[in-house]
Amino acid sequence: MDGEMRSLLATPLPTPASRWNATEAAGQSEAQLLVYRSRLLGSDLAVTNYGGGNTSAKITETDPLTGGSAEVLWVKGSGGDLGTIDAGGFATLYLDRLQTLDARYPGLEREDEMAGLLAHCTFKLNP
Repeated sequence: MDGEMRSLLATPLPTPASRWNATEAAGQSEAQLLVYRSRLLGSDLAVTNYGGGNTSAKITETDPLTGGSAEVLWVKGSGGDLGTIDAGGFATLYLDRLQTLDARYPGLEREDEMAGLLAHCTFKLNP
């Protein structure tokens, strides 16, 4: 690699300006804040390609079955655009159920078998 190329690679990119609006974010639930953060990332094509990117959050929710607290993993669904995503663009999964799948993981060669078990982890019937 020549000196000019090394210089180009060593040049830091400018830090994108923050688009966070504290007034707009105030009073939002954790799930709403995840959507807000995701849209901010997705709206800046210098950060995220259209249709690309992933965001997630662990959020304490009220379990609709027990009325108690449940840790829920919200994960951006495949194919959704971060710039326009809404809450329906996220899969919601019971975190404790996901963690139990660790013990069942058969290894890379049989990884596809795990996909069928994910449906058993859905929170509020949201695949």
